[in-house]
Amino acid sequence: MAGHSKWANIKHIKAQKDGLRAALFTKLARQIRLAVQEGKSADPAINSLLRAEMDNALKRNMPIGTIQNTIKKCQGNKAQLKKHRLDIRFRRNVYMICSIYTDNLPGIKMDATAMIKKSGGVLVDVGHMFEDFGLIETRCETSNKDNLEEKATEDAIQFGAEEVEVVDAESGLVNFICTPAHLIGLTKTLSQNGYSIENSEHMFTPNNLIQLSAEDQKAYNIFLQKLRDVQGMEDIYDNVE
Repeated sequence: MAGHSKWANIKHIKAQKDGLRAALFTKLARQIRLAVQEGKSADPAINSLLRAEMDNALKRNMPIGTIQNTIKKCQGNKAQLKKHRLDIRFRRNVYMICSIYTDNLPGIKMDATAMIKKSGGVLVDVGHMFEDFGLIETRCETSNKDNLEEKATEDAIQFGAEEVEVVDAESGLVNFICTPAHLIGLTKTLSQNGYSIENSEHMFTPNNLIQLSAEDQKAYNIFLQKLRDVQGMEDIYDNVE
């Protein structure tokens, strides 16, 4: 269960990706809407997914009034929010996978495609350039910090995780890796067995990283900003060092 190179790759990608996320409150509101949709209820007392997303939003300083307004809007919106993926090659050697949540993919794709082409990109399957998996970042609620690694390893085996890493034993931070198909189920199982879920995502890491010249990096940064402005953009993964 070591997987050292994978963990190093994850840390690199997350550091790169943190600056590419959607505005925090927009992302949190989207996750709340998804939780209402998937849990089939706007009542956190009976919808554990919604309760978890509300707790997460509060931890990230989203005002309770904003959270309640978001839930109210969800109840009046019958359109289903769905996750979609856009694969892009930018110029010659930059490969990107974008996750988008929207209830209007044709409209979003039409606008995005024009911008991507104009910027020097093309929509093309780049899945073979990446490895994908589920990443679950947790905080273990245990008083025995000394045996945290043993407990986490046993739980990983029992609950079906592929790899586990104790990030910080003192604060109880533990990361689990699983197949994308098991992400939702494992997240729920961990939350029911003493782990507080900090983050759960379907993640992509590149098989190889590239370095860009200063000029190419400048052009790429401009393109990234335009992608971030695409409505519903959730995460952007790339192969840039």
